[in-house]
Amino acid sequence: MQEFGTVREAKDFLAGRIAAEAEREGMPLSEIERKMLYFSETDWTLPDMAQVSAEFDRVCDQNAYERKIAGLIRKVTAHHHSSRQDEMDAWDMAVQRLSEGDHYLMVLIGAARASGAKTVRPPHDVLKLWLTALGLIFGFFALIALMDRLFGSQFVEDWVLGRNGFGAVFLVLIILIWFFRSDLRNILHSLFSRK
Repeated sequence: MQEFGTVREAKDFLAGRIAAEAEREGMPLSEIERKMLYFSETDWTLPDMAQVSAEFDRVCDQNAYERKIAGLIRKVTAHHHSSRQDEMDAWDMAVQRLSEGDHYLMVLIGAARASGAKTVRPPHDVLKLWLTALGLIFGFFALIALMDRLFGSQFVEDWVLGRNGFGAVFLVLIILIWFFRSDLRNILHSLFSRK
């Protein structure tokens, strides 16, 4: 696992990944945009940061820049999640190293997380959601079969399929929802939070 002994190494790594993503997207960062990734008022930064910051204020729209960088950061982290764990670990280590100080890059990373935290899904997450749903369905039918075995077919006909069935089905559904509430919350969130 890559470790970052200095703030500069961590910034070089993160800025490099962001700039590479910008190139891949066909919207490369200008020199000023890239140098602003190193901005800090109190911690290590580039030696010419005062001039860079003044130039940035003259020629760039800060809100547009922050949206652009946040989008790139979300794409970098999504790409790392879906491809190489070692790259994601290195990203996390660099972020951890910078979290010890005051860096503009951490503000940009925080904005990316806040605006897109739920859009980055681990690999095979949708498959896990479907398997959970199928497990609930098969679990319900297994419960019916178990009740038939324990109490006889008359009980199942009266309470599950017959005139009294709605109460038992409702009770079973409440129990299943209680046990799988966090999974169901995640499923509902993923369904209704997509754009």
